[in-house]
Amino acid sequence: MEIKTMNSESMGRSNRLTILNLIRKYPGISRREIVEMTGLNPSTVTNIVFDLIEKKFVQEGEKGFSGKPGKRRVSLLPSKEAATAIIVKIGIENTQIGLGYLDNSFERVYEINTPPLFDDFFDAFGEKIHTLYKKESLRSKIMSLAISVPGIVNKDTISMEIVPHLEWSKVEIGKRIKERFGDMNIPIYLDNEAKLSLMAEMYFNEEIDKFKDGVYVYVSQGVGGALLVNGHIFLGTSFTAGEVGHMSIYADGPVCHCGNKGCWEEYISIDTIVRKYEVKGRALEGKNFKEKFENLILKGEKDKVAKDILIEMMHYLAVGITNLTNIINPQFVMIGGMGEKIPNTYIQTLKNEVKERALESATKDLLIMTSSMDMIQSTLEGCTLMAMDEFSKEAIS
Repeated sequence: MEIKTMNSESMGRSNRLTILNLIRKYPGISRREIVEMTGLNPSTVTNIVFDLIEKKFVQEGEKGFSGKPGKRRVSLLPSKEAATAIIVKIGIENTQIGLGYLDNSFERVYEINTPPLFDDFFDAFGEKIHTLYKKESLRSKIMSLAISVPGIVNKDTISMEIVPHLEWSKVEIGKRIKERFGDMNIPIYLDNEAKLSLMAEMYFNEEIDKFKDGVYVYVSQGVGGALLVNGHIFLGTSFTAGEVGHMSIYADGPVCHCGNKGCWEEYISIDTIVRKYEVKGRALEGKNFKEKFENLILKGEKDKVAKDILIEMMHYLAVGITNLTNIINPQFVMIGGMGEKIPNTYIQTLKNEVKERALESATKDLLIMTSSMDMIQSTLEGCTLMAMDEFSKEAIS
């Protein structure tokens, strides 16, 4: 058994980080509430808060009634522009680029098409992020670059190991950025879009706030996933944990982009669903698969073919979720990405089939739901959280 000791200096850093993160998580929190939540001495909390205010990480908000005679409650807020990150959601069809802030808010700035050749993508993407970095009003505030990837990453080497739908592999994007833009001397963070989306849900969605174990299924043109285990997102030994879309549900099914056969994503990805409708000679409005999938959902209200295809999608979703439920025994399964658009009537069909198929003990307390954010919001929010969590650790050290 390893026993770790903590000296007063490291304890002080830990306390400062805890208080800063509480103010980020609960904007408007008071010093008294921080004392109650942490068990720290009131004078310790006051000293740390004053230090955070002096460093411009935190600011005081409005004063209000505290419920105590003669006392007025002073709310504490993270200083939005104390730190700024460039945030990027790489998508199979288009890429979003924006700015994230210390108060966990973000704004979208650019949207570009995602060319299939990485060099073409990098030229367009690099020009936009470098323009933001060099902007006079931002230059001193930008602390990092956080990137979401629709595939497997290596967080240590800042590398995209494989992005199946774009056929990118072993791309050291961190190194490429540093080589192309030598003046961008900022940390670069990289993670999978499903893991970042789960991070955002854990931070903002009160419905899962109390849960420690869950599965996030990210449905898009591929299918990704993330596993919450004992309150932490499980990465695995090489950051590939949670790739639920490449779970084989039929041994001799169609060949997947990953090279395997019968992967789950070959039955529930939105491009598969859209093509099933179009192959019947029917048209769907929309300039990309996302828009066409949304249009298919609308057609499902009156069009029997569309409705049947969506019900079949729920069947295959249920097959995969049953496997995950029996293996992991999670408290919740959340369907995100474009899955957030699926109406509740279809989700109820899915829930019923999972209950019929899965072990009774595994579904007894299982909650199946759609995500509270759309695929762009959840991913950019996750990028912001990733960047600001790292900034907070470095700023407090």
